Amino acid sequence: MQVVRSKNIIMRTKRIDVAKIAGVSEATVSYVLNNTKRVSPEVEKRVKDAAKSLGYVPNRIAQALVGNKTNTIAIMTNDIGNTYQIEVIKGLQAEALKHDYIVYIFDASGDIEKYLQHIISRRIDGIFVVTAPDALSDEKLQELCNADIKVLADFARNTYLPNVSYVMSNIYEGFEKIVKYLSSLGHTRIAYLSAFDEACTYDFRLTAFRLAMKNILSEEYPIVECSKNPYSSTSEVGENLFKKLISRTIDFTAVICTNDLMAIGAMRCAEEMGIKVPEELSFIGIDNISQSEICMPSLTTLSQDGREYGRRVFDVLYSQINDGIVGKYIVPMKLIIRDSTDKPKK
Repeated sequence: MQVVRSKNIIMRTKRIDVAKIAGVSEATVSYVLNNTKRVSPEVEKRVKDAAKSLGYVPNRIAQALVGNKTNTIAIMTNDIGNTYQIEVIKGLQAEALKHDYIVYIFDASGDIEKYLQHIISRRIDGIFVVTAPDALSDEKLQELCNADIKVLADFARNTYLPNVSYVMSNIYEGFEKIVKYLSSLGHTRIAYLSAFDEACTYDFRLTAFRLAMKNILSEEYPIVECSKNPYSSTSEVGENLFKKLISRTIDFTAVICTNDLMAIGAMRCAEEMGIKVPEELSFIGIDNISQSEICMPSLTTLSQDGREYGRRVFDVLYSQINDGIVGKYIVPMKLIIRDSTDKPKK
């Protein structure tokens, strides 16, 4: 007896099928779906309607094999659980999707070598690097560039490569805004809780604080309490640093923290000690995360809107990928005044 095996054969819709339905050339289909050349609105609509009716999806792998873009980008961060980083990723993803790009997310605490192999073998078009130089060195950045992957890095590095773009929030101007604001309220004794110590060369906030205190209040040696390596910037770190600070001095009326999470932890600790906020002690954070608005009291913060920053990151990468534009970019910051700051107690 002969056994006949039936097979369900699914034929993949091709670009030529879309072209026939839309009544245009295959090249026009490519122009429309890959957004590489402008056509009339009427033709664009016909092509998109035809593609949708046929369930046509461009084969990105095939495009990559003939030297085209894969419409994929990546972000590599060593602080993937940080609330602000999550906001940046969301903003990056939202803007990428508008341009038909997909975002890979890599945790730099994992196997960097395997990640790099994956990024290169998949022909990812570009990557945003938010890691310390000791996690992803300049040599590794150059390796990515040599594989024709566009690289955008955070400014937190001591050296800069000519074929890599760099971006950062204007943290120096931001700290000037903070210190000027506190000074206008009457604060002169301002302390800083830093998630990073002097040995850390890739975070500029401690330097920015000291420079602002010197320029605005002529304070050469402001009050600082630093954490140690391995660095972390959680609410628990803020709480612990505040306890250390207040155990050695009470000669301050305002506290600035590395980020909002630390400020919330420090502020909570102060209130548990019976210190009234802001009547007896003012607090300021950085990032403007969602918790900063709903905590009690609401937190005054230096805003570097995470989602807006993520959108800006995509715009820069997109310019690199499509136009070969390489540059250095500074994103402005805004001081959001809420209930955690007031005039110092007389």
